[in-house]
Amino acid sequence: MGDEHIVEQSRSDVAILVVSCDIYRDLWYPFFYCFFKYWPDCPYPIYLGSNFTRYLDSRVQPILIGPDVDYTSNLIAMINHINQQWIILWIEDRVLSAPVDTARVANLIRLVQNQQGGHLKLIANHPFALVADPTQEIGEIPKGTRYRVCMTVVLWRKEVLLKILRPGETAWQFERQGSKRSNDLDEKFFCLTWWTKRNPPISHQHLIIRGRLSLDTRRFLKQEGLLDGLRKRPLQTMASYWSLKARIAVADLSVQLKSWFLSAVSGKG
Repeated sequence: MGDEHIVEQSRSDVAILVVSCDIYRDLWYPFFYCFFKYWPDCPYPIYLGSNFTRYLDSRVQPILIGPDVDYTSNLIAMINHINQQWIILWIEDRVLSAPVDTARVANLIRLVQNQQGGHLKLIANHPFALVADPTQEIGEIPKGTRYRVCMTVVLWRKEVLLKILRPGETAWQFERQGSKRSNDLDEKFFCLTWWTKRNPPISHQHLIIRGRLSLDTRRFLKQEGLLDGLRKRPLQTMASYWSLKARIAVADLSVQLKSWFLSAVSGKG
């Protein structure tokens, strides 16, 4: 009863916006196939932002903005079509890879709403919040943190997002400059803690890295029977693959040691 109440409360004021454009329409079928396979009871309306092309599924509501302007101008136009006050921005190359616990996600959303937050990153990658308690799933991202703002799978209070967005930026510029602009706001920004990494609320695969199909995701797509539609995309190089693995391993080790230290010092480990 309690979990159902939480989900029902959050249903009316949260929407999911899959941010895309027509040139990435080859990703839509793998994205939505995995989305509805792994989150069949998603309680939130789902919008797909694109230029002129619709995805033919009654569960997906199109937002067609016309010709490309630039990434952030396109995003502002998409957001202005959504009435809900909270939006989960979801980039089309982040595909679900495991079942989603709806009540768990709804509870995290409610936690941020109750704390007057403006942002919650919902996938388990950097930055992680440093907290001592291994049972704590989210924590605040301090001002000044690199990539305090990101474009992956992120819950936003719509008014906060619109304060940070500026027309004329790429996604990467928005992450860098938007992170700096977020330091001037009073709203708190949250992300997952290191302790959630092994069991995140949303498990995903990153399809495209620097315009190329990720080697890790290629294996996943093959298992799901989804690879054929993406064979025209070039594969990630081995140099890129191992360079990324090394950077993530170093960053993981750093935050893991800091989290263990905080836990040990507090006596909660």
